[in-house]
Amino acid sequence: MKTLRRLTILALIVFAQVACNTSDQSANTKAKDSASTKVVVPQMPVDATWTAFARYIAGVHDSNNDSLEKSEFWKMHAAKTDLRWRLLTQNVGQPISSWVSQKKYLPSSAPKTLLYPFAGGDFYYANLFYPNRDTVIMIGLEPTGTRFQPDSIAADKMEDYLTTLDRCMFFPHKLGFFRTLSMDDDFAHDLMNGTLHTFMFYLARNGFSIHYVDYFDVDANGKKVAVEAGSEPKGLRIGYSKEGDKQVRELIYFSKDISNTGNKKDPSVLAFLKQRGPVVSFFKAASYLMYKDYFSDITNVVLGQSKIILQDDSGMPLATMQNGGFQAELLGEYSRTISLFSNYFQKDMRAEYEAKKPAKLPFTIGYNAEFGECNLQLGTKK
Repeated sequence: MKTLRRLTILALIVFAQVACNTSDQSANTKAKDSASTKVVVPQMPVDATWTAFARYIAGVHDSNNDSLEKSEFWKMHAAKTDLRWRLLTQNVGQPISSWVSQKKYLPSSAPKTLLYPFAGGDFYYANLFYPNRDTVIMIGLEPTGTRFQPDSIAADKMEDYLTTLDRCMFFPHKLGFFRTLSMDDDFAHDLMNGTLHTFMFYLARNGFSIHYVDYFDVDANGKKVAVEAGSEPKGLRIGYSKEGDKQVRELIYFSKDISNTGNKKDPSVLAFLKQRGPVVSFFKAASYLMYKDYFSDITNVVLGQSKIILQDDSGMPLATMQNGGFQAELLGEYSRTISLFSNYFQKDMRAEYEAKKPAKLPFTIGYNAEFGECNLQLGTKK
């Protein structure tokens, strides 16, 4: 009787699991049918090798790196990185996270895809201002980069790499923004050769595990295709998650010139973006590129597909956002620009700031961080 009872219970459990899986599959199919723009992120197990690589370069312990972690320069790298990360979290990360939670500009109905053009390798702020997105799409001129095997690299070369990575990861936060020229120099390193390395660092430091890394290209119709032999891929996909996540999230990076001229030569990425459906968008330290007519392609995509835009003044002019159908809320302080971009100062937005006198933000990011100022504009569209 006991054996029969155990078999009966086991059969019921198996039946329930099958029914649940069948129900989930049916629900997923219905969701795809009813919302063609829904992002489907592959559900794959954690990749131990990629996760170990990310944690090694980020100075985070991983049991698969036990032998590598015995080196004195890695121990120093880990200790220094721990200290700097704690300070960065205290001074930047926590104030932003608290503000995002209190501001509540991300309702449950907000699109789960974040579009972050002109981003370079800046996953750090994307994850802070838009947490819990299923997909993050970032675009920059920097190359995608490749992985190496740490145990095959000479000690002095490995130490030089970690020093370069450390500078690249933390110096920009002192400025309040990432400098394109500095990133060009950093990514000229033969090991640190693209945004893959900054992504891996920030993902590991934020407690994420890596599920997959995939290089790809996109054709003129916006469809993903395999990378041609001998060519440098323009696309990079990284699957990541942390404990408690219900699904694997995906970071997509394009190494692409998205000026109108660049899009005319190669319309692939623009075509890809137009197929994504509704998004939320983010701009920070974006060099005022969308103030220029020859970036109208990406500006129109953002205005046409975004439900929420969060930016500092270097994104698009306030009037452009408002004329695009967005209700704009002014946040922080706006009294000047750095001298390099003085010709992009918006007198009309300055007057609106003076009239509305919004509260100072509890953090400083962007070009005006050197003045102790930070401005944001939050655009929403129904």
